[in-house]
Amino acid sequence: MILLKAQNLFKSFGGIMALNDVSFEVEKGSILGLIGPNGSGKTVTFDCVTGFYKLNQGKFFFQNEDITGLRPNKVALKGVGRSFQLAGIFQNLTVYQNLIFSMQEKRILRNFRTNLQFGKEWLGKDILKKLEYILDFIGLQELRNEVVAFLPYGQQKILEFGSLMLMNPEPILYMLDEPFAGLTHHEVIKYLSIIRETRGRGKTFVIVEHNMRAIMDTCDQIVVLDHGIKIADGSPAEIQTNNKVIEAYLGYGSIT
Repeated sequence: MILLKAQNLFKSFGGIMALNDVSFEVEKGSILGLIGPNGSGKTVTFDCVTGFYKLNQGKFFFQNEDITGLRPNKVALKGVGRSFQLAGIFQNLTVYQNLIFSMQEKRILRNFRTNLQFGKEWLGKDILKKLEYILDFIGLQELRNEVVAFLPYGQQKILEFGSLMLMNPEPILYMLDEPFAGLTHHEVIKYLSIIRETRGRGKTFVIVEHNMRAIMDTCDQIVVLDHGIKIADGSPAEIQTNNKVIEAYLGYGSIT
């Protein structure tokens, strides 16, 4: 089953074509890597899918429903969770407080301070049980009361993923923008294990990433962009030997 379909995407900024007739499909339960040199249109694609930018032309279909042009909050309500290149978390709050905030209906933002202080009173037992499960799942149970600013960057990125898991509704599709940037080798391994376990529970991923080893080892399918044009689409093995991809990335050698 095709979960997300991008059809003939065009997006320009002041005469510069950021996406030029890009199409691809994401199968349910798969991990798709979206790669390419800097400025190739990867994050622009994410921004268009999730409603931060409007396409000049083209369509997005999510679970066979046209979501083209929906606002970011409406896209999230359809079941799309998205991370950013810089961890989207509150540095001055604790791990636990960040997770509580991610579970809120955004219309009660004005009551944020009260909800943080009296979280257990308004969350309910089932939701609290899920929160505790996610804390344990992402390995931050013992750091629940730590202020996020004092955590290693890798743990902050993993916390951001945990926050996505607690969105209401819980995402069906996770779109992760450079999740491994700035992480140590050990932190990358930890994050990858969380992604694989989550995929094993039926979730789907689209990942923008420059860590080619992680992409090649993890993804079922890879789409390659260069200057806003899709130059390749295939399995990791096919992408590694694609001459257009090798030329776009390095001009020589291999991308592994």
